[in-house]
Amino acid sequence: MTAVVVLGALLGLALLQLRWLAFPPAPDLIGEIEDWRRGRERATQRAAGGPAPVSPIGRLTRWVVETVDHYRPEWLTSLAPDLAITQRELHSWLARVVGLALTFGLGPTVLMLGRRLGGNDVALQWGPIIGLFLGSAAVVLSVRDLRTEAAKVRGQFVWGLSIYLDLVAMSMEAGKGHAEALPAAAKMGADRVGEGRGLLSDTRVFGEIRSAIQRAPEKAITAWEALGRLGERYGIRELVSLRSSIELANDEGSRVKASLIARAETMRSARLAGALERANNATESMRQLTMVAAILAGIYIAAPYILSLRAAAGVPG
Repeated sequence: MTAVVVLGALLGLALLQLRWLAFPPAPDLIGEIEDWRRGRERATQRAAGGPAPVSPIGRLTRWVVETVDHYRPEWLTSLAPDLAITQRELHSWLARVVGLALTFGLGPTVLMLGRRLGGNDVALQWGPIIGLFLGSAAVVLSVRDLRTEAAKVRGQFVWGLSIYLDLVAMSMEAGKGHAEALPAAAKMGADRVGEGRGLLSDTRVFGEIRSAIQRAPEKAITAWEALGRLGERYGIRELVSLRSSIELANDEGSRVKASLIARAETMRSARLAGALERANNATESMRQLTMVAAILAGIYIAAPYILSLRAAAGVPG
């Protein structure tokens, strides 16, 4: 009986082996590709002399990015357009912020420890408190500086977009279709920037617009979609709304032309209103400075006479 069971088990294993040989399992392509990719990375690292060393600040920055991405991913998402438009990379910017926070956060404690070792009776408990305040202030001010610079660059982009739409509208008024007017206006503006003429000689507005339009056919998208993606990347609402308004026109020539001309007139009016407001603010500031200068000049001229009259009258002081 035992021999029959053993022979049956051996026969069953033989049949399973025969089935496996006749119908092998499908290969795990994903696993094989992953193994190949890892092997290629290891070979590349060996050829380059090993992986690049990571500094302690770099490791700390990586940990900060992973932690913030886990608990507050929306904060990193909100920073992405500001970093992109100011041409900064997330890890390098965060490394600078972490370095400032550590410097200001640990600085008071280190200074108090030094004074304590020097023989001065210093309360050490205030060191971490002051350091926490200074480190937090360094982070807040770094984020505010980034937001301020990003807002300034966005203002330049909106200014350049307004001029670009004026050029597109003029080209379409001259008889060109929107498919021809878009790259022509971008080239005209880019050439103007390259020659250093006009108010846009220190910006990259037309260069970005021209690159987005030129790369649109490679990505199988329209020029409007390319400009809209540029607006989403940099957080420029005007580019996103321009894409939406053109898409509503359903690529119909006359409706696109009317929409473009109307948008150009709207942005031109906003641009002129902004310039007028800045001019009025500058005039008001000059007026206030002139009044302050006049008051100081009057005090400077009248002070000696007032002091001499007080001395003649015998008033002390």
